[in-house]
Amino acid sequence: MNIKVKTVGKKLLALLLIPFILSGCAKSNKKDCDIPTDHVHKYTLNTDKGSLTTYINSDELKYGIDNWTINDDYITITSEDKEFYDAKDALFNGKDNWEYLYNFMASKHDYLEYYYEYETSEMYYDLIQEIYRSKKVTKKGWSVSPHCVGATGYVRLCHYRFYGYKIVYQDGEYKEVISPMVDDIREIIDEYPYFRVYPATIRHSHREYDKEDLDNVKISDFDGIFIGPDLENHELYSKEIGDYYGKH
Repeated sequence: MNIKVKTVGKKLLALLLIPFILSGCAKSNKKDCDIPTDHVHKYTLNTDKGSLTTYINSDELKYGIDNWTINDDYITITSEDKEFYDAKDALFNGKDNWEYLYNFMASKHDYLEYYYEYETSEMYYDLIQEIYRSKKVTKKGWSVSPHCVGATGYVRLCHYRFYGYKIVYQDGEYKEVISPMVDDIREIIDEYPYFRVYPATIRHSHREYDKEDLDNVKISDFDGIFIGPDLENHELYSKEIGDYYGKH
């Protein structure tokens, strides 16, 4: 970032307009920063799964939608570093925030959904005739209830898988590269060290049952299709985890 030196006149004007001056730019929303070198600020995010920290190339709270908070801590960077942090943006380092990632995995549980499809009537206004008319429409989708109207007997298991990112220099610029989807973040954290606040997606496995049997369908009926994370071991690395996934 290019920091412009303010003239004396501008400083006097600022004193007249602002009742107080903060040193640096921590905990402020202003776009200008008094730190004279290129730098990145430390940001924190408090969640129900633990706090997160990362360094972001920003001197203003543009991440307010996610409640990231700027801190006094910062590190100086080179122009090449700046390009890297611009590409990384609000991704955080997984190893520095392992407690959050572990708690995130532990909070995600497999669940069942039931497919429904039925025909119904909806009213609409006929602009030409200027009257209300009825038309038939088909409603379809997935519900977490086996008693949903129009249940068809199709059931799917919803299973969470996790992903991260690495930043690579390619074709003259830094770029994000997403990882394969995995069952345990520890499978990828070495090669893909960066993560988003919500680093998960859902995969499905489908089966068909008689509609009368939907109350008896259990998650255990899908055993062996997906493997969950090793939550019995809280450590970031271990021999058991390495043997389990064949990575270390």
